[in-house]
Amino acid sequence: MNQLEPIHYGLIAAIVIAIIFVILFFVALKQKKKSLTKIQEKHQQQNESLQSEHKEKIDHERVENKKVLTKQKEEHQAEISQKEREIDSLKLFSKNEGEYITDRHLLELRDQLVNERRIRPEDMHIMANIFLPKDPLGKVHQIDHLVLTRTGIYVIDSNLVSGHIYHGITEQQFGDFPVLGQVFETLDLNPSKEQTLLLEKEPNKKTAAFHSYTDKVKEVDGTTEEIQRQLELKYTPTPIIYFHPNEVSEATISNYSQDPNIKVLVGNEQLQHFFNKFVFHGRFQYSVEDLERIMDEIEKFNP
Repeated sequence: MNQLEPIHYGLIAAIVIAIIFVILFFVALKQKKKSLTKIQEKHQQQNESLQSEHKEKIDHERVENKKVLTKQKEEHQAEISQKEREIDSLKLFSKNEGEYITDRHLLELRDQLVNERRIRPEDMHIMANIFLPKDPLGKVHQIDHLVLTRTGIYVIDSNLVSGHIYHGITEQQFGDFPVLGQVFETLDLNPSKEQTLLLEKEPNKKTAAFHSYTDKVKEVDGTTEEIQRQLELKYTPTPIIYFHPNEVSEATISNYSQDPNIKVLVGNEQLQHFFNKFVFHGRFQYSVEDLERIMDEIEKFNP
């Protein structure tokens, strides 16, 4: 009885093996649990990282959207400010009907060009009824319209007429228009120099009279040089004498001038053609900042 039989050894061995298997099972279970914990932690970290990236992306988009919105508000406010400046300029507007019609045509042209995306609002500014000091004694230049564009600056003298304009007339045209020789003599005009005459229908529509417009043309031309000097412009503004028909088809022109600097236009069609063909296809002379500076300088003279 005191001696162990082989069966006892087998039983002990089986128990030891069973204990070893139990130990190995718990060790494996613990390692599996530890591995599972690591996987869960890794997933948790990945999830937190994704959430953080998503939050950063949302925050970035929110900031960018805010920047875009702010820029849009600034552009909108700038446009409103520009409109207010134009309205303020119009408040100074005299009651001259010709100036009013010209102003309306210019604003419509500018709005059309902006809507067609050919220019931006800041590329063209229209100022009406501007006053510029002429000398220290207090005399001033009165400018009907000043159009500021990146391709040039234009001084416009506006007129509402019924009749025919003879621009650039000299004695060379007397052969074709003999009556003009007598007109020159009556008005004491120099026949060797270019003259501008207006054959205007009188209000009763039964008579017409010749009026010399030469002094006005010279005055507008001189005003452009004065503007260049006072505003320290890089280029001399272009003078434009604009005649608008008092009624449809009641203003015509014969242009014989050899002077390329002064533009004489009749009717809205010629005005639009000039700006479309010659202004917005030219090379830039001024930046947007230059135009703003010029407007600020002009407003100092027109508080």
